[in-house]
Amino acid sequence: MTSPLPLWVLTGAVAVVSRVVMSPYQKHLLADSSESEVLFVRDTVALILFLPTIAWLLFSRGFSGTPAGTVAMLSTGLLNVLGAFVVFRALDREDASVVVPLMSLSPVVTSFIEPLLRNTVVSPTVVIGSVLSGFGAAVVSSEENRLQSIVQSSDTEAVVLALSGNILFGLTSTLDGIATASVNPLYVSATIVLFVCVGTTLRLRGQSTCGFTEQREQLVALYRRDKGLLGIIQFVGLGATLFTFGVAPSATQAAVLFKSNIVLVVLVSSVGLREQHLLRRSVGAVIISVGVVLAVTD
Repeated sequence: MTSPLPLWVLTGAVAVVSRVVMSPYQKHLLADSSESEVLFVRDTVALILFLPTIAWLLFSRGFSGTPAGTVAMLSTGLLNVLGAFVVFRALDREDASVVVPLMSLSPVVTSFIEPLLRNTVVSPTVVIGSVLSGFGAAVVSSEENRLQSIVQSSDTEAVVLALSGNILFGLTSTLDGIATASVNPLYVSATIVLFVCVGTTLRLRGQSTCGFTEQREQLVALYRRDKGLLGIIQFVGLGATLFTFGVAPSATQAAVLFKSNIVLVVLVSSVGLREQHLLRRSVGAVIISVGVVLAVTD
């Protein structure tokens, strides 16, 4: 008789599906709105959904996180904002075909950082799985079936920023695991959304080229067009992500599992939408799949 899948794999699957659904839908909204506007709408709706949930938790169960868990919760919120700034700064200086592959190695960073910050042993098999998942993600994201676009990148600062993003997001995964070990994952999720929402608000104001009234009208139109769907996806996906970090054997295994969303995106974009570079994306997806299997089944 086959044993049931572990709970962390099931909740991780919910997070993965949420990411897969969010990616094309967010791209659809970007056709008529700027990225900062879409992120602002997403994060504000998600925050509105988290607020009553957190209020209910406080009144019904209280807050029982340890000092270490609380510090980790606040730190991961702050580092998520910093990581987003680093990514956007890198994308402002270089093409996504260079930045995105370089940002694919955060699970590898987590596999080295986690044993230093937590009482967790990351096996060599899981480390190999993290390396394969990161390399596979880089192959999927690379340009024109080769990684030459990365090697020949002319903007050193963009490359350094992208590589730094791996360290930041590798650290946030570890902090997520530390925080959710004692703090309810919903508290951690709400904290991250709050910090990120502040960051997207500041970015929106900084990039605005129109008056307050015009910008408000654009946002209201986007809210009506979206009908809160993107925020709901963010609410469900982030909650499932943090719950997975809380129950997974290690943050590294959870981080590798989340990379499997790229495999589903490849299937949808290459087969369903018939986008180009099917061979390269398929090879990358297979590499990611092997890495995920190694990490999950260890």
